[in-house]
Amino acid sequence: MTLPTEIRPRVGEQLITKVSRLFNGTIADILNELFQNARRAGATSVDVDLGDVDGQPTLYITDDGRGIDDLTSFVTLGRSGWSEDIARREDPAGMGVFSLAGRRVTVRSFSQAANAGWSVTIPEDGWQGEVPLVVESSSMRKGTQIAIAIPGEWLPTLQSQVEAAAKHFPLAVGFRGENVPREDFLAGAHRIEKWNGCRIGIYRNVYDIPSASRINFHGVKVPCRMPCIAEIDAGDKWSARIDIVDAPSLQLVLPARKEIVQNAALDTLRLAVQTAIYRTIAIKGEHRLSFRDWQRAAELGIDLPEASAWLCEWRPRTADNAGRNDGPRVEAVPMILIPDHEADIEQCAAKVLTEEAIGYRPVFVQDDFSGYEWYDSLPRIPGLSFRIEKDGRHFDYADGEAIFDHIKSGHVTAITLYLPIVRCAEFDEPIALLGLPVDMLVCANGSSRLEESHVFVREGAAVEPPALAQLMEDCCWVYDEDGDNDSWDTQHRDFERDARHFANRLLLGSEEALLEQIRSAFSEDVQWLIPKGRALTLQADSGKVELLLAANDPGAGTAAA
Repeated sequence: MTLPTEIRPRVGEQLITKVSRLFNGTIADILNELFQNARRAGATSVDVDLGDVDGQPTLYITDDGRGIDDLTSFVTLGRSGWSEDIARREDPAGMGVFSLAGRRVTVRSFSQAANAGWSVTIPEDGWQGEVPLVVESSSMRKGTQIAIAIPGEWLPTLQSQVEAAAKHFPLAVGFRGENVPREDFLAGAHRIEKWNGCRIGIYRNVYDIPSASRINFHGVKVPCRMPCIAEIDAGDKWSARIDIVDAPSLQLVLPARKEIVQNAALDTLRLAVQTAIYRTIAIKGEHRLSFRDWQRAAELGIDLPEASAWLCEWRPRTADNAGRNDGPRVEAVPMILIPDHEADIEQCAAKVLTEEAIGYRPVFVQDDFSGYEWYDSLPRIPGLSFRIEKDGRHFDYADGEAIFDHIKSGHVTAITLYLPIVRCAEFDEPIALLGLPVDMLVCANGSSRLEESHVFVREGAAVEPPALAQLMEDCCWVYDEDGDNDSWDTQHRDFERDARHFANRLLLGSEEALLEQIRSAFSEDVQWLIPKGRALTLQADSGKVELLLAANDPGAGTAAA
């Protein structure tokens, strides 16, 4: 065999034998393809109806367009037969009618060139080109009608499928004599820009779903990743949808047309969308864009002021809620940035920080604003730490550190919170180191178990057991999904009980803590059983229980056990 010196791409004849597998053949595919053909034919409306042919449900799609002159192109795979203008603007591929392959179809149309109506029926097995199709005369004097045999299981959803195909279609659509509601694809847009044959709709605070339809090709909606820009702490999120008017360079992947071709034109569109979003934000005026987005807007020629100079008030995290719990916005007052720490560090420092003892309102760090002049000039606390003084010795506690096991929980001479203050982002060395007294300190030591924690109370501090127990919970308690299959409520109730007993022992002493534990158990498990208006007297030791339940009236007796 001699190798050829040149070759040319061709479409194999065998392709026509596989035509029924080019499309899924769903009702949505059929409606979309035939609606588009009607629009290209210059129709002003499309009518969808339902009938019966030889006991088979039949769908009728009729338009008032120019009709079909080139019958051969109509049933030739890959030959569209459309005018040069339509071919340039919309890139028809000559495949749409083959979405009907494998179904019995009757086509009736009017040929303006021949000034005659014609009709042809394609049986289920007539799409592979093996048997000639007989063309007959028809009474059609305008437009095209296509009758399609459909399965009965399509009937329950047929109306909703027609409504979906018509919703953003530019022509009027009727279904069984009733107008189908239609809606502008960009309905609800915050702002609309026209660009290169497209309409770009900018949306504000619309939930962005990556798989959502972003581009509308004359009623055919396809998903496509588009720029989405979020503002910081303000809740504003900007996204876009595109309505195609006349944009030949933006093309759909053939044959099914369910996604857009990734080409240079799409890249340019995405850039235009990004610019349109920034332009919309500029029209709004103030913003909360990150410094990076602010720089990107400048690169695209959009002049924006710096982000509004406010931040969220700092609040301590709890161990069970590791995320930020943003407070209200703080602005126009002296602010100081507080970085993230472990929950026990934040909880034990909170009282000092939130009482404004340092002369500043504490706010959350927001690194996305780094670069703005107003943000970089704010003072900041690079780290929080504690020093415990006990028996003439000092112990330090901070993120990543632990209190040794031989150091017992209890009262200590002093607890000091150290706050190094750095002037602004340009400086590393603190300009001040504040040491402020703290009444309570819970050192979780990186654990959520009370028995692994250390708890200290400053001597002379007015600390009540409930307050200390609450601090233990905030610093340590975390729901354990594997915790003996106990529910959140059960685990939380058990921790509260253990923390309360721990606080009682530490603050009240063993004897009073035991009494409080008994009172608590009695209150939770027994007291609610006592009838209203009656009194229970209980005397017990480790081996005997005596109960006396007083009667409601003096004449009744008593019950003893």
